[in-house]
Amino acid sequence: MGRKPGTIYSTISRGGRKLILTLNGSYEPQRVQRKQMRRSKFEIWAELLEACARTARTQSWLLRKVGLKTSAIKEALDFLVTAGLIEQLPTSDSDLGEYKTTVKGEEALTQYYNLVTKYFLRSPSK
Repeated sequence: MGRKPGTIYSTISRGGRKLILTLNGSYEPQRVQRKQMRRSKFEIWAELLEACARTARTQSWLLRKVGLKTSAIKEALDFLVTAGLIEQLPTSDSDLGEYKTTVKGEEALTQYYNLVTKYFLRSPSK
């Protein structure tokens, strides 16, 4: 009931690199793929526009949904409000208010998806 030499025993991290420990005691480097690629500003803006399209959303809700730091989400929302793509609605419950996508924002989102679909999505191989 022994394990074969070279079989993966456990994994460890050393200096930002993930290594696998084999039964024969050697360490072999292992490539680690990130779960999620870094998003561009356009992708983040599109995600915010989409999240606020049907229902007004608070900044806290958007933080959880989009997964950005507070400073990054404030910067993105400020840009979208300045561009007229999102409007900030005042509420009595929150100092920050809620955000809702404007008609111009919905048009921009549609144009963005049309562009991505037309030029950047790969068609299945035939």
